Amino acid sequence: MDKVKKIIAILLFLTGGVHAQFKQPWLIDARHIKVDTLLWDLNELSKAPQSRWLDDTSAVRSLIYKSVDFEGKPTEVFAYYSNPDIIAGRPATNQKFPGLVLIHGGGGKAFHEWVEKWANEGYAAIAMDLSGNGADGQKVTQPGPEQSNENKFQKIEKGNLKDVWTYHAVASGILAHSLLQSFPEIDPLRTGVTGISWGGYLTCLVASLDSRFIAAAPVYGCGFYDESDVFKQNLNALSPKAKTRWMKFFDPSAYLPYSKPSMFFINGNKDKHYNVGPYIKTYQLSKNKQVCIIPDMPHSHKDGWAPVEIRTFFDGALNGNPRPFVTASTISLENNQLTVILKPIAGKQVASAEFYYTNDMTSDNEHRVWNHIPATINDDAQTIVQPIPKEGYKYAFFYLKDTDGVSGTTVFLKDGKGY
Repeated sequence: MDKVKKIIAILLFLTGGVHAQFKQPWLIDARHIKVDTLLWDLNELSKAPQSRWLDDTSAVRSLIYKSVDFEGKPTEVFAYYSNPDIIAGRPATNQKFPGLVLIHGGGGKAFHEWVEKWANEGYAAIAMDLSGNGADGQKVTQPGPEQSNENKFQKIEKGNLKDVWTYHAVASGILAHSLLQSFPEIDPLRTGVTGISWGGYLTCLVASLDSRFIAAAPVYGCGFYDESDVFKQNLNALSPKAKTRWMKFFDPSAYLPYSKPSMFFINGNKDKHYNVGPYIKTYQLSKNKQVCIIPDMPHSHKDGWAPVEIRTFFDGALNGNPRPFVTASTISLENNQLTVILKPIAGKQVASAEFYYTNDMTSDNEHRVWNHIPATINDDAQTIVQPIPKEGYKYAFFYLKDTDGVSGTTVFLKDGKGY
């Protein structure tokens, strides 16, 4: 009996250590965020918002929840929700589900099918609309800001930072998490967030501010907006003072160094909006990260939620069902040859390896020309070798696939070097 008590005590101690940043009822711990002015009241956002069901009988349900004020007026947010019991049409069980917050991108909405996808894959999921719209695309009774460039950028010139779209969108994302955690079927120690494009940008912010998340997967979106091929134009149109304030308060680079969750950065190598240079700088700010570069990955909501690698990541991080990626532990450069030493993974082997590289620094990111060649997998299946192309490279990465068809890549390599 004493032995059993000791084991229980050890398990409780370990659990307390792993989740020491949490306090019931699962308050955000903001002590790690070392900025001089924090716009968001994270204590208030930790509380489940008032909400009401619009539809509580369908396989994917709909609801309204309260969010922060916009231009001095109260707002509400439309969202979809489901979980594995609801989607299967069965009575609620006593099972605790991992939970996901799903954040759409520019021109998007609360996607019914995105929630349905994750509920069918074993997750409770909530997806909100960040344009003040309901299911029919019409405004809710108390809408928040539209996703316009005016609200995202120019509004900052008027002085009130809390009327900028990002302030409201981040708050609504964190409140969705607080609401999710209040549901009895959710395991509050197994929650994550993923977002696409502008939603990936918001994921970087929300995950950095909300310490309760265990895992986060920003798709495409990153920080350093002032270096984006697209968004730098919006920032350059602001006054110098407003641009500086925007970068200080609303760029993910200001908060990512303090992020607590495991981060999974997934993007293409030729994305129009989130180009290689600022993308590298963004993921380098995160202490606990994995990076996945999908060659020529298209940019859309459906392409952004399709990669099996996202589920692989969350299955490992939240579900106690590790399906780790094939990836490199080190990449060394010697005698003009790159040698990739793979992390040993039980039951996983590299099935294919390609080396992608470019020296095109005159095209924008979307039109940059990349070359790719097969890389040599050594017989031990634990190392990959690749001679440096005679012309060298400005950017490069190894694209790997395991025997299950799941991608695993290196980070971007720069200037003919390893890492």
